[in-house]
Amino acid sequence: MDTHSHGRSYGAADWVRALIRLSVMAIVAFPLFAFAEKTAHDEQRFSLEFETGAVWQSRNQIQIPDSSAGTRFGLTDIQGNGPDAQRRVELTWHMNHRHSLRFVYAPLGFSGTGSFGFPVRFAGGTFAPGVPVDSEYRFDSYRLTYRYLVHESERWRWRIGATAFIRDARIELRQQGMVASDSNVGFVPLLSSSLEYDIAPRWTALLDFDGLVSTQGRAIDAALKIRYDLTDHWFMTAGYRVFEGGVDNDRYAFGWYNFALVSVGIRF
Repeated sequence: MDTHSHGRSYGAADWVRALIRLSVMAIVAFPLFAFAEKTAHDEQRFSLEFETGAVWQSRNQIQIPDSSAGTRFGLTDIQGNGPDAQRRVELTWHMNHRHSLRFVYAPLGFSGTGSFGFPVRFAGGTFAPGVPVDSEYRFDSYRLTYRYLVHESERWRWRIGATAFIRDARIELRQQGMVASDSNVGFVPLLSSSLEYDIAPRWTALLDFDGLVSTQGRAIDAALKIRYDLTDHWFMTAGYRVFEGGVDNDRYAFGWYNFALVSVGIRF
């Protein structure tokens, strides 16, 4: 079996992934211990939200490497557009009234089997047209966001800040014993903002945004949601999210994903 791979050192990537997982465990565990020590009279400083729903990939263009040694192709041509199940978890710590920190873990993955209509060179491997190709795509993101409350009125709240965005991406193609894969871990700083409007008692409209555009690529994650407060602690949301972006340097990878989402959360 011929095996080809391309990308950064897997050793370095494994260390980064291990550090990310340890950070996730520490961040999730911290508020749980803090909650155990809180009294009924303490302010609700933490919010934990679990999101799920369906995701469609409208576009997923790949060319690795981004040169004559790589062929540009659409993963949607062999995987389809979906929908697929999605999930996401958010933990927010309101340090005080105006300052907050948010951690987000957002895994994203697609797989499928199809065939190309032309020869494809990807990550050192060559794939023949008309022959089934198994494919897997992963784009997991880890984010730490700081936001500051710049405006508050009877109904409106507006926060701005910045996000440290870490992506852990991997693409693999398999065809008749040929396996080619590309793995990449990278860091991107993003601008961040949120806008809330109280529609009625217990009902709130929310606009949430992380994004930045540069010469080498872009990343945009925007969501429009309606939240309903079930109690003073529990809440639910429903809405739409768009996630779009990619890079164009030694590799070309751009995707556009649409989410129909619901979530449940707790404040404590």
